[in-house]
Amino acid sequence: MSRISRRNVLAGTLAALGGSLWGRGGKAQAAAAIGPDNFRFVHLTDIHVQPELKAAEGLAACLQSVNKLDPKPDFIMTGGDLIMDALEQSAERSSSLFDLLKKVFADNTDIPVRHCMGNHDVFGWGRKHGVTSETSGYGKQMYCEKLGIERPYDAFDHRGWRFYVLDSVQPSESGLYQGGLDEEQVAWLRQDLDAKPADVPAVVVSHIPIITVTVLPNEANEGAFKIGAGSMCAGGQALASLFAEHNVRLALSGHTHMVDEVVYRGVKYVCDGAVSGRWWKGSNRGFPEGFGILDLNAESGAQFSYQTYGWQAEGQS
Repeated sequence: MSRISRRNVLAGTLAALGGSLWGRGGKAQAAAAIGPDNFRFVHLTDIHVQPELKAAEGLAACLQSVNKLDPKPDFIMTGGDLIMDALEQSAERSSSLFDLLKKVFADNTDIPVRHCMGNHDVFGWGRKHGVTSETSGYGKQMYCEKLGIERPYDAFDHRGWRFYVLDSVQPSESGLYQGGLDEEQVAWLRQDLDAKPADVPAVVVSHIPIITVTVLPNEANEGAFKIGAGSMCAGGQALASLFAEHNVRLALSGHTHMVDEVVYRGVKYVCDGAVSGRWWKGSNRGFPEGFGILDLNAESGAQFSYQTYGWQAEGQS
């Protein structure tokens, strides 16, 4: 029976406890040589942009660090929680945050950007500030309209790879949201994977992790691990089986603001750290503000490194 490798679980656990797995000071870690059949993209997750805490300036600094990478990334993939936030804010505040996000990207990079949705990007589920299900933009509609997309999940092809950008945020009866995919999305994903040629490698991007060990060191209670419904995707084992059967090489996520790499059934699961660190208040449990660099090779798969960009949180010295 396949299982999570002991080596990767140990590495991820040590990382979650503050081990050093990233480059520092705006200096990229050495990557595998990128030839004509290989390419690089970057993953910026948990940005939580807002006017407060110099978050817009922090995102700009992050993008300027991305611009300096050599080789230059083919594109930027965001990982959700783009703004802070839409769940419990007014329509005016939420709309202005999406506008701020778009402006900072437009002003600071010419690299193409693709977006993935996070829980903080869903408008109004908290039902505060007079928001109801009848309010314009309610739920995932504002996210889609602001970013000019038809729906919050999709697929695209890039240089011989198939990318699946998933919507991992679902409504919950007991809370604001839970992790997972709805039935319609699962059926779409299964159908598209079945239609994909077997020799075409794939990448899956979700906000909420499908598999991660970052949640384990922090949620132990009387000898039993308790993982909240909003911390990981429900149905993860079924998704892992699907990925293993269809040449998925990388499953990339964020949400925890911590970093790990887990190899399970031949698929690399990377939980990436946050551009915002601890929500623009410094490092989060030993993980500073940063972004992921992914170098892809059809033969060897995906190489990941976590890149800090030298940001100093407001009020820290």
